[in-house]
Formats: sequence, C-alpha cells, structure tokens
Amino acid sequence: MKRIMNVFNEGVLDLLANAGVAIPYFFCLTLYNQNKNIFVFALPFLMLYTFRALGMLLTTFITLPASTMLSMSNLFGVIGSLCMLGASNPVFGIIGGVFLGLASSWIWPYYLTVRSRGKMDKEFKFNRMHTLSMILTIILLLIVELIATKTKLLNLSFILLAFLFFAAMVGGMNVTHRLTFYQGLEKKPKFRINSFFNLIVLASLVMLLFIIRYTRLKEVSNTIDLAISIAAIVLFLILAYYQLGVHKKMFPVSLVAINRGVVMNYVMLYAIFDSTIRFKFNTLMLVYTLYLVGFELGPALLKKRQNWRYPLLLLGLVLALFNYTYFVGLFLLAVFVGTDNRILNDALYTDPDLDSERAFLIKYQLSCVGNVSQQLIYMTTIYFISYFTDINALGFFNNISNGPTNSTLYGVHLFITAIVFIYAAVTFYFAREKE
Repeated sequence: MKRIMNVFNEGVLDLLANAGVAIPYFFCLTLYNQNKNIFVFALPFLMLYTFRALGMLLTTFITLPASTMLSMSNLFGVIGSLCMLGASNPVFGIIGGVFLGLASSWIWPYYLTVRSRGKMDKEFKFNRMHTLSMILTIILLLIVELIATKTKLLNLSFILLAFLFFAAMVGGMNVTHRLTFYQGLEKKPKFRINSFFNLIVLASLVMLLFIIRYTRLKEVSNTIDLAISIAAIVLFLILAYYQLGVHKKMFPVSLVAINRGVVMNYVMLYAIFDSTIRFKFNTLMLVYTLYLVGFELGPALLKKRQNWRYPLLLLGLVLALFNYTYFVGLFLLAVFVGTDNRILNDALYTDPDLDSERAFLIKYQLSCVGNVSQQLIYMTTIYFISYFTDINALGFFNNISNGPTNSTLYGVHLFITAIVFIYAAVTFYFAREKE
C-alpha cells in the first residue's frame, strides 16, 4: 500500500509540474467569471497572473537547493489553494493568488532540475505506474471541476487542488530522499539582494503587470493608458540593458532562451485575446490544447529534422496572419517550442560553465524576460493606439461597441507578429551559426 501511495504521489507531482501553470490559472479565472459583478474575486486572478509571470525572476535572490525549493513550491500551492476558500475576503484572495502564482512559476523548473539529477545518477525513473496515476488524477480533476462548475461550488476545486499539491509535496520528498546528491546538502534559507536597483526594477514590474492585468478587466481613462505605456517603455529598455551582461556570458543560448519566452507568450497569451476577438468565441481551451499537443509531438515530429524548427516557426507566424490558417500557424509555433525546449535543456544542463543546479533556472529566468518583454511591447502598442485614436482599450480584449475597428485589430496583429518574426529570425541566424 505504501508503494502504491508513493507512486501515486510521484505521478501527481509530474502532472502538477507539467500542468501547474494552467490548472490554478483556470480555477481562478473560473472563479472570477462566476463572480464578475464582485471585484474582490478579480484580486486572486490578478495576483496569480502577476507572480506567475515574474516568479522566476525572484529566484535570482534565493540560494536554496532545488530539492528544498521543490518542496516549498508545493507547500505554497497548498497554502494558496486553502486561502482561496476564503477568496471573498480580499486579504485571503490576495495571499492565495500570490502563493498560487509562485507555486505555478516554480514547480516545473525545480522538478525538472531534480528529475534530471535523478536520471543522470540513474536513481529515478518514471514508469507506467506513474503514468497511470497521472491519468487517474486527470480524470479526478475533470470530474470535480465539472461538478464545481455546474453547481458553482468552486471551493471543491480548490480543496482538490490543495490535496494534489500536498500529494506532490510528499512525492517530491520521496524522490529527493532517493537521490544521493541531495543527502546532506543543506543551505540556510537565504534571500540575497545583489543589487537594490534590480530589486526596484522587479518591484516595478510586479506593479506594472498587476496594473496591466487590471486594465484588461476594468475601464480606465486613456490618460492612464498613456502613463502605463510610457512606464512599460522605460522598464522594457531597462530589461534590455540588464540582459547585455547575460548575453556576454551565454550568447547565443541566451537569445534562444529569451526567444522561447517570446514565442510562448505569443501563443499562450496574445493569441488567445486576438483569436477570441477575431473569431467571436472563447478560444482559450482550443489554443491551450493545440499548444499541449504541438509541444508534446514536436520532439518526435522533428527528431531527425531538428534544423527545421526555426523555418517552421517563421512559417507558423506567417500562417497566423490569415484566418483560414491561423490555428495551423499556432500549432507550428507549439511544435517549435516543444522541439527547441528539448534542445535547450540538453545544451544548458551539459554546459560545463553552468552549475547544473541552476541551469534550468537560468533558462526559465531568460524565458520570463522574453515573456514579460513581449507583453510590454503588446500593451504599449495598444495603449498608444487607444490614447491617440480615443478608443476604449478594453476593446482589444472584449467585444465592445466603442472598441477598435477590425482594421485596427489586424494592424496590431500584423505589427506584433512582425516583432516576433524579426526576433525569431535574428535568433535563428545566430543559433544556426552556433550549431
């Protein structure tokens, strides 16, 4: 019985690590959609979004082993899920959103680090029983979410989520206890501030992303839109300058990692808003399904043709310009991310100049920079347009009467796609030279 429970817990850990970004996000979004007339229910969603986007940048200040951080991320998931039971109270809602955001951001890279260490030392292997436990957990999640959505008792979902994070925490402890590398590896919890300037920039990004997400839910004046866009430009330039030192050490791998974040944000955030407005239905689940399928199939489809991944990425961006081939283009982008992700992992984890414990963290920190940068460019674009054309910026995210025209929406889509295309083409040039 104990062995069965251990296998189940490790299977849950693998599932949450892979889907931990999406499940809490979906639950919090559902909670908000069920209570749109009560703004307090938007706070957990806003905080989760903000700290999920920036959580990896926080890890630059934390010096703890990956095994400890994996346990901490799952513990944060438990605390955050339980706090969401009292989401009608703004204090609990905010705390719950922050903890779930950090858990979503941290669980996968730290699990990937621990799992890779276990595979390298031949002390951990994922088997069929783990896969079975994952399937059972998915079925349980779907049943509970269906019941919770139909009865509007979403607390059931958060109770289940707290249980799953707890099971994942136990599963993570089981795995790390079997790895000799982590035995006796202890460091006192440390929050190291290398530069107060970096901390100020990070705090500014937290506030800016919170405000950006808020303005997607509530109408604000065009003057505020302009102020937000100017702040976004300043922070974007600071981010770009900060990355120069990183590029000197890791070029062109740093370009590749940032490009990964840019493309992921294009598919998983920008394209969802764009396609929902364009095709007049909620495309969230369709885009997410295309992403998951493309991501998983990518390494197999391009196993013998890995050098095709960048041409497919550029082709996908072109196809996403047209309605008839829009979702085919997104699928090709997902294939690129899945294939490039495998190659990037191997390149970083085997790099002799990088600490293997921080290799994946560096990748996700750079991806986070790409993700945030692409968001800042997008939001700056639409806020400037909203201000100078005197239209409601909410129209870029919702179908409203005083929003942008179809030609304006397509113009923004063309501009954002061109930015991503140019960055991808530059990355392709230097990555090809390296390979």
